[in-house]
Amino acid sequence: MQLASLSLFPATREQTIESRKRTADIWKKDLTVNEYILRDETMDSHEHAAGGRLTTWVLAPRDDPTTLDFMCSCETMHRTGVVANSQGLTEVSCFGIASVYTPPDKGGRGYAGHMMRLLHWALAPRAALPAEFPAVWGPPPDVPSVPGAGTGRFSALYSDIGEDFYRACGPTDQPGQGWLVRGVMQTFRLLPRFDLDNGSTPAASSDGDWGWLTEDNAKIVWECDAEQMKTDVVNRATVTGRTVFSFLPNAGVGAFTVQRTMRFKDGAVPVLPTNVWGVALLPGGCSDVQEALSRESKEPLTYATWTLDVRLPPHTLVVTRLRATRKTLPGLLQRIVEAGKRNGVERLEIWGLAADLQDVAGEHGWASENRVEHLSAFKWYGTDPEEQLEWLFNEKFSWC
Repeated sequence: MQLASLSLFPATREQTIESRKRTADIWKKDLTVNEYILRDETMDSHEHAAGGRLTTWVLAPRDDPTTLDFMCSCETMHRTGVVANSQGLTEVSCFGIASVYTPPDKGGRGYAGHMMRLLHWALAPRAALPAEFPAVWGPPPDVPSVPGAGTGRFSALYSDIGEDFYRACGPTDQPGQGWLVRGVMQTFRLLPRFDLDNGSTPAASSDGDWGWLTEDNAKIVWECDAEQMKTDVVNRATVTGRTVFSFLPNAGVGAFTVQRTMRFKDGAVPVLPTNVWGVALLPGGCSDVQEALSRESKEPLTYATWTLDVRLPPHTLVVTRLRATRKTLPGLLQRIVEAGKRNGVERLEIWGLAADLQDVAGEHGWASENRVEHLSAFKWYGTDPEEQLEWLFNEKFSWC
């Protein structure tokens, strides 16, 4: 089918279900197809997705936009981000992009690449796009009903197919000007296989100076940290003279990585693999995180939150957000190791650890290397040259 006869459409409910059935083939891991679809349906009401923030998109014929025989699909999550430059700090509309998928019987025809090129024209302000929509593509997508459409300052995705494909998918019919891979460093440590039932894992309350975080605790910490992150973005822009941008972990963004781990009991009851999703260093005299955050302090809270990828080996604990100093990092790393052992994982990962903290981690048995999958890549919708842009806090919390 000619690309000009196709366009990008927000999916109908039936198309969304069909898209999820298709992607279950490669991403359900140890879930059944029904459980995979039920998980996504359950999460549709969560904060990251509610109110139209989550949109499934399909590339479909212009003359049959609601067909279930669409060519390919993807998802976008509308978020609030921050940008700082010489003019100060601005909260902006931005997007995470996920679940880009073409079924095998439609592969090799350029459908996914065309969908991603059209996606810029759905997400970005027209002023940030080329003056003319490529005539060879026919009319541009018409998506005024999609929340956030045409307002994005930047978008990001996580590529499992290398750097080149998404980089080639820009807003014109010529290759290039697409998503740029940036910040793929991970710091990791391997753990021996651990028997969860042998009773030798440390108790959650083994050290009174540290408080283990439930999901609700983590949400409180993310909410407070989002304000500190804004300050950090401004400071970084001031020091470097660059335009600095970031996602924020509150408003359901960080919680998404927790809820993705759900399984189902008795067929339909969602359950999580643990009730501990982080740890924080409590100032002297504080009994819990709420008390620690209510105190005025010159130093931000040292903490880490994480998610679990334990459906297929190697079972991994991935830190989603981390704040520490060179002084507090060793203790924090020790607690992350404890959490890994409590969850029986074989590998620990931290994405985007600052260079000076990588050195400290290296002194405590951790190593750093570039990731070869989940490559973080961004597309900027503005006039700033790419070399003047810095993605701060490029960590796992913003993954989708």
